[in-house]
Order: sequence, then structure tokens, then C-alpha cells
Amino acid sequence: MSTPTFSVRERLAALAQVTGGMLCLQFGSSYAKLLFPAFGAAGMVGLRTFFAAIILMVFYRSWHAISRKVLLLVLPYGLALTCMNYFFYLALGRLPLGTTVALEFTGPLVLSFIHTRRWSDVVWTSLTVLGLVLLLRPESAIRPDFVGIIFALLAATCWALYIIFARNIAGKLPSGQACSLGMLCGAGIVFIPCTAPALWTGLHIPTLLGVSVLVALCSSALPYALEMQAMQKLSAREFGVLCSLEPVSAALAGAMLLHEIPSLPRLCGILCIVLASLGTVLMPQRSKPTAQDGPVLPE
Repeated sequence: MSTPTFSVRERLAALAQVTGGMLCLQFGSSYAKLLFPAFGAAGMVGLRTFFAAIILMVFYRSWHAISRKVLLLVLPYGLALTCMNYFFYLALGRLPLGTTVALEFTGPLVLSFIHTRRWSDVVWTSLTVLGLVLLLRPESAIRPDFVGIIFALLAATCWALYIIFARNIAGKLPSGQACSLGMLCGAGIVFIPCTAPALWTGLHIPTLLGVSVLVALCSSALPYALEMQAMQKLSAREFGVLCSLEPVSAALAGAMLLHEIPSLPRLCGILCIVLASLGTVLMPQRSKPTAQDGPVLPE
């Protein structure tokens, strides 16, 4: 079976889709942070998960696949996804967006280091550690928020678990249905503690509730749909290279919308983690490639 070839125009469109999805994701996170005073971090997780589940279920028409067996299959995946978003928003309430995303990015990096045995991994691990030191070092009298750091590292752990669970269901369920049904499971789990109180608050401020729908669209539904289209025309390596730039796009979105200008050392820390991620993607793989039917970089 021959590998499909794509024109330069199609590949450029795929690159634009990945970049556009990445920017949507980070700008959506910025707007979510602006809504924290109204709904709180937990409330925003509930609203984002709830509205994103509805949007994805409608887009992929996943209600046809609902069964007890399927829901049990995607439950760990959806739980990891929801917990990742929950801890990410808790960290975002205490840390700048660029720092939060860079710390969260260590989850996939550590998972990559565990599954490979290459001499170059020592270099990339050292670069990651250097990036963390630069990100977390105190600047003048301002000490880093250790609770926020813990939340970001918990989000990183959940991201790694998400990747593992996504690989476990790859090939067993179409990726669009897996994501939408996983999001549905997550929405059900957090509905009472997170979504219902936020919806009640939103009834009194419908404009902000409408913005939360936009956050769900930008942070979950639209990036995932764009990435799904792009992955059909890009190799796994090309897709990984582009996704490695996510901390940079987060720092850009944070600076533009939240006025969170990173200092030079912290900007260098973000770039170190980006370079480590690029290195793990670009170096030749010795291990057997695994089939991936679902995305490995959600938010």
C-alpha cells in the first residue's frame, strides 16, 4: 500500500492548521484566566469540559457509539484529560501562562525519556533540568509560588497519563469519537462539583457565560479538529516539532492578553524546554513506533 503524497499547498495548509490550533489553545487559556474572578479555576474547568463535550459530540456525532463497553474504555482517558485541565487551571491561577505550559510540557518529555535509551537523552534531560532551574529560580525578592508549581507538575503527570491512555485506545475507536466521549466522561465527573455552580453563576452574568463557551471552543474543540485535519498530511515527527513550540505560543499569548512579560532568565528556561522537546522529536528513534490514532497534545 503506497504512502499518500500531498502537494506543497496541502502541507502548508496543514502547518497553518497546527499553528492556528496551537494559538487558539493558548489564547483560549488566556481568556479562561480572565474569567477566574467570576467562575474560579474549578468552575472554568467545569464549563470548558461541559461545553467542549457538547461541541465535540455534535461535531463527531459520537452519540451513535455510546455503550457501556465504550464508556468504560474511554473513562481513564477522559479522567486523565479532565484532571490535566483541572490542575492546569489551578496552576494558571498562580503562575504566568508561559511558565505553566512549560512546566506542564515536562510530562510528555519525561515519558519520552523513559521509553528511549539513547545517549542524546542525557543532553535533552540536562537541558530540561536547566530550563526548570531558570523557570523556578527566585527573582529578586519574589519567590516562586510553590503551590502553583506543584499544580503544574500534577498537570504534567496527568498529561503523561493521557498519552498512555490515548495509546491504549488507539485503533480500538476512531480518534474523534475517543476524544468526544472521553470529554463527555470528564464532563459527567466534574458536573456536580464544578460545572453546576459555575452555570448557576453564569445565569446572573450571561455575557461571561457566553465567553466561557468561546473558551471551550478555542481551548478544546477547535484545536482538536484542526490537529485532526493536519495529522492526515504531516508525519508524526513534523507534528511533534510544531507542537514543541507550544510553550513559546503560550508565552506570546500571556504577554499579549495578560501582560505577563517573562524575564530574560525565564524566557531562556522556556526556550530550553522547547529545545529539549525538539531534540527528542528530531533524533532518530531506535524503539518500535507505536500506532497513534488519537492526539497526544491536548489541552
